Amino acid sequence: IKHFCGFNNINRGYVEECVKWYKPFYDKGCSVDVIAMDADYSKYDLVIAPFLYMLKDGTVDRIEKYVADGGNFVATYLSGLVDSDDMCFLGGWPAGKLKDVFGIWHEETDSLPEGMKNSVAYAGKEYDVVHVCDIIHANEAETLGTYGKDFYAGMPAVTVNNYGKGNAYYVAFRNDDCFADNFCAKLIDDIKVAPDAQIKTAKDVTVRKRGNCIFVMNFTDGETQVELDSTYKNIITGEEMSGTVTLGVCGYLVLKEA
Repeated sequence: IKHFCGFNNINRGYVEECVKWYKPFYDKGCSVDVIAMDADYSKYDLVIAPFLYMLKDGTVDRIEKYVADGGNFVATYLSGLVDSDDMCFLGGWPAGKLKDVFGIWHEETDSLPEGMKNSVAYAGKEYDVVHVCDIIHANEAETLGTYGKDFYAGMPAVTVNNYGKGNAYYVAFRNDDCFADNFCAKLIDDIKVAPDAQIKTAKDVTVRKRGNCIFVMNFTDGETQVELDSTYKNIITGEEMSGTVTLGVCGYLVLKEA
């Protein structure tokens, strides 16, 4: 990504974009795996691939099969443009069968200069758009959000396509505010993505389940309290715990249902 030319070459922000889409799940206590594009998607209810500019061999087929079999896949702007040799795919974007999977055709991209913004209307709210706007056409896809300005005002900016047994979402723009939070909150509700446990915690206290063990970790600057939803055995101390538990700075628990 850092070597491509022709779009905004200053504010690509790939890592920031990935963090932006990770954060809504982190905040709700939902586990997220960071996987390679050639991994097995089949065990996931939802796959989000921000800024999927370059596609390795086999990725198009892998995405197509995942969605057709009932998966939910989210791609964002500038996705599916080049192959692993950085050569543009012929026949339009996104590459190959992805046009059918997402139900869209990506005609061109408007690269916004620093300080210039567009807007997108989505789910009754308006969001600022910065840096990148893919100009897309909805073929089979349903339009969920539209651009507000410029020569592509009214054109699709957020789409969803029912493909096979699954759904493919395309977010055609960059927003550095709360769009990803709100979009993912709806996905979490629609797909019923559950947190790892029903333990109530403060912000920046994470709860992660691995196997039959639950890890509670305090990343705040002070003491904090967590509300256990059941009786657990503290694997480290051997004691049973329930109700309200206090964690010190950088404190943690490793729990197992008693």
